[in-house]
Amino acid sequence: MKEIKLVILDVDGVMTDGMVYYGSGGEIMKPFSVKDGFFIKHVCPGAGIKFAVITGGFPDIVKKRAEVLEIEDVFFGHVDKSEAYRQVLDKHSLSDDEVAYFGDDWFDWSAMKFAGLKGAPSDAAEEIRERVDFVSVSASGQGAVREFLEFILKRDGKFEAAKSRYLD
Repeated sequence: MKEIKLVILDVDGVMTDGMVYYGSGGEIMKPFSVKDGFFIKHVCPGAGIKFAVITGGFPDIVKKRAEVLEIEDVFFGHVDKSEAYRQVLDKHSLSDDEVAYFGDDWFDWSAMKFAGLKGAPSDAAEEIRERVDFVSVSASGQGAVREFLEFILKRDGKFEAAKSRYLD
């Protein structure tokens, strides 16, 4: 198995709890886990892992979160995510074996099926959970992404070095 160099994330049902919240003025809000964000922004880049997001909707919210997390490769409006998947791999000159994909529902599979490592949150669609290499204990939007990232770091022998940057 090759070392993972890129993690592709879905948003709704992965980085968020999959719910849509409306404010009194009609604005849409989405909760994101700071546990996930810490690993995405700080821990994994230090271990040589980049991120991309491929999502079907909510571009304003996703743009803001991607900006905060310093994720440059963000694709919106994709139900068939395979085209965006290929674009980001080509951009970074990566093979499927160097990519991990964390998704939760049927529409993720069009791209997810190519990734060398596949993961899903515990509350993902059953048909996705049955097809992936890793299923988190945590539900979507509640640290599931961090669990997957810890799994990758351990798998690739980078966990202890990442941990020591913060705890030693």
